[in-house]
Amino acid sequence: MGVEASVETPTFIMIDKFKKIFNGLEERFGYHIIKDDNNSIKKSGESKTSHYPHTNEMWQAHLNGEKFTVNTKHKDILADSLGICPINKDSKCTWGAIDLDNYRPDIQELFKKLKSINVPVVPMRSKSGGVHVYVFLKEPVAALLMREKLHSIKHIFGVEKPDRIFPVQKYLDLDKGSAGSWINLPYYNYKKTERYMIKEDGSKASIEEFFTVYEKSTITIAQLKKMECSLNEEDFKDGPPCLQTLASFGIERGARDDVLLDMTRYLKMRFPENWQNKTGEYNTKFFKPELTYKEIQKTVDSREKKDYPYRCNQDHLSKFCNKGECILKKFGVKSIKGLRNTALGPLSYIKSTPRQWFLGFDGEEVKLTSKELTNQQLAREAATEQTGKTPPRMKQVDWDAAIAELQERATGEDAPEESMPLFKLKESLKLFCFESRRTEDRTRIDRIPFYDKDEKNVHFVFDTFYTYITDTKKWKHAEHTTHTYLKNIEGLTRGKLHIKGNIKRNVYTVNEDKFEKEDFKHDKINFGNKKEVM
Repeated sequence: MGVEASVETPTFIMIDKFKKIFNGLEERFGYHIIKDDNNSIKKSGESKTSHYPHTNEMWQAHLNGEKFTVNTKHKDILADSLGICPINKDSKCTWGAIDLDNYRPDIQELFKKLKSINVPVVPMRSKSGGVHVYVFLKEPVAALLMREKLHSIKHIFGVEKPDRIFPVQKYLDLDKGSAGSWINLPYYNYKKTERYMIKEDGSKASIEEFFTVYEKSTITIAQLKKMECSLNEEDFKDGPPCLQTLASFGIERGARDDVLLDMTRYLKMRFPENWQNKTGEYNTKFFKPELTYKEIQKTVDSREKKDYPYRCNQDHLSKFCNKGECILKKFGVKSIKGLRNTALGPLSYIKSTPRQWFLGFDGEEVKLTSKELTNQQLAREAATEQTGKTPPRMKQVDWDAAIAELQERATGEDAPEESMPLFKLKESLKLFCFESRRTEDRTRIDRIPFYDKDEKNVHFVFDTFYTYITDTKKWKHAEHTTHTYLKNIEGLTRGKLHIKGNIKRNVYTVNEDKFEKEDFKHDKINFGNKKEVM
């Protein structure tokens, strides 16, 4: 769909620059369709994935805030905005992002945290009103490394469940059917955009200002490898990253008692001789306002009675958790017991029959059937087979809840028509009836199709056809399912055929003139050979 020129239309130079910055997977794109165009921050609607490449017209429409046409299997539809998957077909990327859609910080807090990172990062307001934190590179880097480094800094934002880290996948295999996971691009309707780079005073940056900042913010692969946060590591030397983060950026008033109790766990290990006194010192240094003497003494007494482990799963710590680093610390957790389970998600699917699902296990994408998706043990076995790592077991009720939540946000991709069962069956039917051996002797119908040249009809019995399509093991549907598909093929009828005497056979019949051969304009998918079926 073309875009009419207007004063609001971005220049070709602007489009080209924007496209180069967010260069990603060329072969697919994501798009959002607004269903409820009201004044709420988050527009409800549908997010879907294409099965073909994006075009310059789509990028232009996105920047101009105009709808663009998307070709789906059944019809053309109008989409509202564009999304791009950062990982390309070679499993590399030139940018990554931490999606913090539930993060609503004040500006001072946000930039204090951003400045603690030792490389330039760029904050963007997201479609949902949250924050996307971007890292841009001068050259392509392995998506695996980008994910690893973004994971290493995400805990400073104190969001318990960052929606996603992009790229979501460590590796991309288009041949496996996955289209990758995409993120909504900023600067939709760039003149009046609500998705913009956030300036340090909290104001909106124009797209031109973003381009200037981008040029100053791109980093090398060497810089990415050294990316880290400058936290309070002296006071919490060799301690949990969550406590280092809280000491650096402040402790919420409502969480002070809980944080102090876990802090005494660290102090008791590091300063076994005088940890009680250190508790008072750390209270003065890190708690604003300070806890009272009575509150401190209560916490110390509790620690003396029972040496509680770190309560990693509770909210006051879990949202700042960096379990990979914590395990390595001298005064961190001693094992992964009690830590969060493997991160699940995102979930996507291909609209095929049967449906194919792609579930993320700590950033590695695993292909699942519907049966495997709903059965945790089968999903873990599939993950082990495909990734070489077995995810830890979750409580079944937690698994069911997580899958239900992921399905609410799952994005679907139209399956290529040639991969659909009905298409495959039609192709097979054409080969069997019109391009394989057939006979004009109706008594041989139990072996090969019978052709009635006077009526121009081809008759066949189901058992012979079913044997033909299952010989190569590419057709895996049961007999009753195959009957159902056959009944939905236009030009194919079911009835009885007189063979001789009192002998009749239940047969399917195809008329040469009525059968829609124009349906078969695609590459052939052969489920059998052309020799006679014995």
